[in-house]
Amino acid sequence: MHTKTTSILFLFLANLFAQGPIWPTDAGNSYSSNFGEYRDDHFHMGLDIRTNGVTGYKVFAVENGYISRIVTNYSGYGKAIYHKTISGKTYVYSHLEKFSPIMERVLKLQQAKNKKYSIRTNFSPNEFRVKKGDVIGITGETGYAFGPNLHFEVRDETDAALDPLSNGFLKKDKVNPIMQTIALVPLSKGTLINSSPLVQTIPLFRSKNGEYLFADTISVIGDFGLAVQAIDKREGSKFKYQFYKAELYINNKLSFELNYNRIPYSQTNNVRTLVQFELKKQNLGEYQKLYRLPEHPKMSVHKLDQNGIITLPPGYHKIKIIITDAAGNIAIANGVMLGTFPMSINAKEIARDDNQISIEISPTRGGLAIRDATVYAFTPFGFPDEKVKILNSEKKGKNLILSIPSENSKDRIFQIIATNQIGSIAMPFHWSNYNTSRTILDVNPKLDIVHTEGGLFFQIDIDQYAPGEAKLKLSNDNIFQSYTVSQIQPNVFLSDMLTPKILENVKYVDISLHKGDLSRETRFNFMPGIAEPNMKTVIISKDKNCSIQTLPNTVYSPTAIWIEKVDKHAPIKNGYHLSAVYQLQPFDRVLKNEYLLGIRYNHRLSGHTKMGIYYYDEKSENWTYVDTKNNDDKNILTGNLEQFHAVTIIQDLVPPKILKTYPANGGFYDGKDVKKIIIDVEDSISGIEPKEKSFVVKLNGNRLFCAYQPVKKQITYEFEKGINEGDHLIDIIVKDKVGNKTNKSISFTCK
Repeated sequence: MHTKTTSILFLFLANLFAQGPIWPTDAGNSYSSNFGEYRDDHFHMGLDIRTNGVTGYKVFAVENGYISRIVTNYSGYGKAIYHKTISGKTYVYSHLEKFSPIMERVLKLQQAKNKKYSIRTNFSPNEFRVKKGDVIGITGETGYAFGPNLHFEVRDETDAALDPLSNGFLKKDKVNPIMQTIALVPLSKGTLINSSPLVQTIPLFRSKNGEYLFADTISVIGDFGLAVQAIDKREGSKFKYQFYKAELYINNKLSFELNYNRIPYSQTNNVRTLVQFELKKQNLGEYQKLYRLPEHPKMSVHKLDQNGIITLPPGYHKIKIIITDAAGNIAIANGVMLGTFPMSINAKEIARDDNQISIEISPTRGGLAIRDATVYAFTPFGFPDEKVKILNSEKKGKNLILSIPSENSKDRIFQIIATNQIGSIAMPFHWSNYNTSRTILDVNPKLDIVHTEGGLFFQIDIDQYAPGEAKLKLSNDNIFQSYTVSQIQPNVFLSDMLTPKILENVKYVDISLHKGDLSRETRFNFMPGIAEPNMKTVIISKDKNCSIQTLPNTVYSPTAIWIEKVDKHAPIKNGYHLSAVYQLQPFDRVLKNEYLLGIRYNHRLSGHTKMGIYYYDEKSENWTYVDTKNNDDKNILTGNLEQFHAVTIIQDLVPPKILKTYPANGGFYDGKDVKKIIIDVEDSISGIEPKEKSFVVKLNGNRLFCAYQPVKKQITYEFEKGINEGDHLIDIIVKDKVGNKTNKSISFTCK
């Protein structure tokens, strides 16, 4: 034990007298999160240094300087110290349990003076000077902390956040970053990635020498962006980290670079533009974009003026992605893309016996000879069944003859994807070995609308296969415009990429199915609004009970917005459900800023209180309260949101619960042992807002300025020397976000 203590002291002294800053705590050098990590609405601006699941480790001044600010609040950083140094940098130490004894006394004075817990006090250079190695605090879990840790930041002279690892706090790391998948994102009409106009994700494979390789040559037409799913790792750690730098090279020329060394706080609201938001919202992974849309702001992490959007001329092109961590470890992915032109095929059966079916495939657009083909089988209900085994393949001029097994082919529809002699991939062709009496009059089309970064797609899904073609019409009561759709699966048709502007004044989407003399048309009500930058737009649901008002700063670019009333939704387990549920669309579209939401309630509820708008948070899987205003004259609730969600009205008439306290009611204690009051609370509907107005705690009639930990839902107050002998009374008032209130009194005795 003595040897271990001596070695730790030796290492600390060695650090203390070394050049540069020292590590900020004696808890160890493991961290769970690093600089630049994507959080839902902001960047992570520092290191979350692990404290072994407990509080109470020392926090050191990493350089000579002075304490320039102390902060206490219920959310965010909790208890935090701002330490300005002779190097010009500012260091931030947050989620602290305690400051140094002298700063704790200053804090108590400031709280008493301001009559509140939350304070923000600045100091001059001569008031509280510190030397490198001075103990300035104790680690804790105050503020919005998920468990004990020390959140540590480095800031420059302009108060922009810097990566601590590349600014003096790098620890040994010999582990390379890991790349997993790339995404190719079509950004203009006519763009095709491996013959598809939709976002394509392609896995990367690691070779024996550690290099990552594209699975195959990727066939591309038009404008697209590339995004990468990549993480950094560190030896001995289970955590995944943000990489330091990403570079994209096209034909050995640097095309785009991300560098997470410096991020001004003014840019954190645009964090969602750095990830492929559609894939993120669809739970398909976090892909960081190696491109920037023209309407998205250039940020400090963008190191080049180029926006990284790729348009490849015909021919083969070398693609390289390099991911680097702060220690200089790298991961490299190499691949080939083929800039090509549109290609389509025809297929027909030419022979059949008990063992095999022969199909001849011929080019109808593109002209080049077909090299090979892949065949997939689908059930009549549209489900992919299997990749079909090719028994034999034979070239016939520009055509290709394939033989596939007769076995298991009955009642199947086949999707044929052909590749020509230079590697260009054709649009899928569908051939049926399914004899059915079902016609287009017997099937039911379903409409889905997809709003990608490039534009809009209308997708038609048929519940059962029937031979035929489809068309799309956008109309109102007076005029209509027709659009072609392509069959991308046996039961799925997709429009070309369309601009949001074409939806102005649209009220209906008409789906036409036809085969020979048979035809049928299905009408879908669809009344979108087009939101644009620097404009206000109002979108109203079909039942006129839900509305969105976009503001001049809501969207980055023209965006089609619509509201769907839904029957199937996440269960509402608590409170009184008082309205329909509305899904605001497109749910996976990144917004620049907030919009105003309104939901009308039944006039019979007029005069009811504590009703609020709630949105469904997919991450927590809970309905979450929105700060709501009630216009009782018009029976409308309004609130502001920053992204599109499922929304509804819930009434919360249940007051918060005080689960347990220390000291407990009726308890007997040694006064010198009562160093802290602890109150655990809960509210399962609207929740408890982490603000001063939510709590009142008095000890023997005197107001205490308590801390509140919103993750643990725990109120605390610390005493320096325990509590005096005698009888004591704690009065507690806790309010939730809609004003429900709980009172409780705790009597206890100290000897």
